[in-house]
Amino acid sequence: MTRAVIVTGAAGGIGSALCERMRKDGYYVIGIDRVSSPAADKSLQLDLCEFEQLVVLGRELAGSYELKAVVHNAAVQPIAGVGQSTLAEWTDAFRVNVIAVDALVSGARHSLATNDGSVVVVGSVHGRATTGGITAYATTKAALEGWARSAALDLGPDVRVNVVAPGAIDTAKLREGFARWGAAAAEERKAMLRQRTALGRIGDPGDVAGPVSFLISDDARFITGAVLVVDGGATARLGSE
Repeated sequence: MTRAVIVTGAAGGIGSALCERMRKDGYYVIGIDRVSSPAADKSLQLDLCEFEQLVVLGRELAGSYELKAVVHNAAVQPIAGVGQSTLAEWTDAFRVNVIAVDALVSGARHSLATNDGSVVVVGSVHGRATTGGITAYATTKAALEGWARSAALDLGPDVRVNVVAPGAIDTAKLREGFARWGAAAAEERKAMLRQRTALGRIGDPGDVAGPVSFLISDDARFITGAVLVVDGGATARLGSE
C-alpha cells in the first residue's frame, strides 16, 4: 500500500505548506478541510466538527494506506474575549482544534502503530502566553498540548505524539487577528512584533512545515510528548523588558 500522511486544515497557508513538504518528503498526502486543497494529492472536504465521520474516515484511510502520520493543523479562532464567545463558538473551537485529532487517531491508530507512525499537532504559543480577545483559541491550544502529552503515553511505544507551537506566521489567520485593531494599529503591532522577535521577522508557513517534517522522520524516533516552539525567539523575551 501507499505510504501516506493525513493533514487537516490542508487548504490554509500553513496547511498548504505542510502538504507541499510532505509530498517533497515522498508521502502521498491526504488533505482534509472544509474547502478543496490543491496542495494535497487527495483532497477531502469535510466539516471537522463531525466526530463520528472523522472516526470512520480514519478507519477507512487506515485500511487503504500505510499511514505514517496524522498532522492536525486545522483550527478556528473566534475573535472574542472572556464572556463574549457564544456556546456555538466554544463548541466549534474545541471540536475543530482538539477533538478532531482524537477522532481521526481513534480510527487510524492501528495503521499508525504498524508503520512506526506519529501524530503531530500544530499548537500555538498562545497556549502558553497569549493576548486579549482570543479566549477560546488560547484555551483550546493549551488543551491541545494536554491532549498530546496524554496521547504520547496512551499510544506509546508504537506511535509518537508531538506538538509544534508556532508564533506569528504570515497567514490569512494572522492578518485576520491583527485586523481587529484596525489597519493603522495592526501595522504598528506587526512592526513591534518583528522588533521584539529575536530573529527580527514574522514567520513563513514553511518555517512550520520543516519542524513537522523532522518530528515525523526517523531522526526524531526518541522524541514524544514534546513541544517544539517555532516563534523566532519571541517568547524568549520577558514581557516586562
